[in-house]
Parts: sequence; C-alpha cells; structure tokens
Amino acid sequence: MKFAHWLLGALLVASAPSASAAIIVVRATGPSAGQYPVGKSLPDNASLRLRGGDTLVLLDPKGSRTLKGPGIFSAAASGSGASVSSFNALMASAEGRRGRVGAVRPPPQPRQLWQTSSDRGETFCFVNPAGVLIRRESVATPSMITVSDLTSGKGAAVRFAAAQQIADWPAGVPLVSGHRYKVGAAESLMKQVSAGRDYAELGSALIQNGCMAQVDALSITTAVASN
Repeated sequence: MKFAHWLLGALLVASAPSASAAIIVVRATGPSAGQYPVGKSLPDNASLRLRGGDTLVLLDPKGSRTLKGPGIFSAAASGSGASVSSFNALMASAEGRRGRVGAVRPPPQPRQLWQTSSDRGETFCFVNPAGVLIRRESVATPSMITVSDLTSGKGAAVRFAAAQQIADWPAGVPLVSGHRYKVGAAESLMKQVSAGRDYAELGSALIQNGCMAQVDALSITTAVASN
C-alpha cells in the first residue's frame, strides 16, 4: 500500500506543469536556423549548440536574449532580466495608460510594441483599443493620413505635426478584432489578444496570431545581457 501511495505521488509530480515558464524562439538565422523555428518552446535545461554565423533570439518570462555562435549555450538566462514592474508598465501602455504622445521626445524613436505602422501593412495585435498608437517613419514635414475600417467603411483623418512620429488612434474609427484597416499607406489586419502573465506568454500570443513585427519590437524592448 505504501508503495502504491508513493507511486501515485510520483506520477502526480511528473504530470504536474513545470514551475518554470516557457522559453521560446523569436528569431533564428544562420546554418542552424532550421533547428530553431520561430515559436519553438525550449526547456530550461536545454543545451544549445550554435555554429559560426548562427544568431538565436530567445524570449523567456524576464525578457529576451541574443545568442551568437559558435558556442554551447544554456537556454535559461543566468541574469535577473527585466523586472515584473517593467512588464506591468508595458501592460499599462497596452491599456492606454500613458503620458502624452506626439513630439514630446525627439524622433526617430525605436518602434514600441503597441504602435501600428502607417507605412507598412502587417497583422497587428492589441490588448485594448485604447492602447493602440499610429507610427510614421518620415517626420520631416507635417502630414495628414486617413484611417479607414475596410469592413464598416468608417474613416477619420489623423494629422502629424512636423517632427511628430506618433499619433493617437482616431476615436471615430473603432478598433474591431478581425477587421482590416487602411492606415495611411498601409493595410493591416487587427487582432485582439490576451497578453498573458509575462513576456514569454505575450510573445507566444503574438507569434500564434502572426504579429511578427511586434515580436521583433518586443525582443528589442526586453533585451537583457547575455553570456
């Protein structure tokens, strides 16, 4: 009977989910790229053998790391990485809780996660419509773009002042998940997603929904020192 109880306990422990959150691949280039497809999940104790010319970007609950071959690397980060407060700040911006936007800081600014492009079409993920911003790359002159919902036909003008890179999404064009929008020169599909509890879960949601430009932005935003 004692052995049966021990065996049952061992089976329950073995079947319980790991306390460690996933480590996922968000970018891979070089000779070994085929072994590390985007979205692949790695265990904490994985040993990664990279060849010369390989670059691998991993995202875990604390942030992203870039590994460059040749070498043998541990999938798990040794440093502390990004803090819980930084993830919470990212989620606050996703909900629209932020300071004024526009020409407050001098452009060009690196693309942030919740900024949709007015220059290049994409699949864009959002958590809350209130958090979505519009970004342009050329800021030398004032400009006006039109934002249109290609399903409902609703549209509105968005104006950028000279040197202004970021503008608010127009209130007159509601963001609806699954709709396509014409944003300036870009046509994009908008998808509402759940952000999860940490960077790895957010990254997985972005990858699963095809929001790859935002995966790149997330990996850059959350980059931590590696090896």
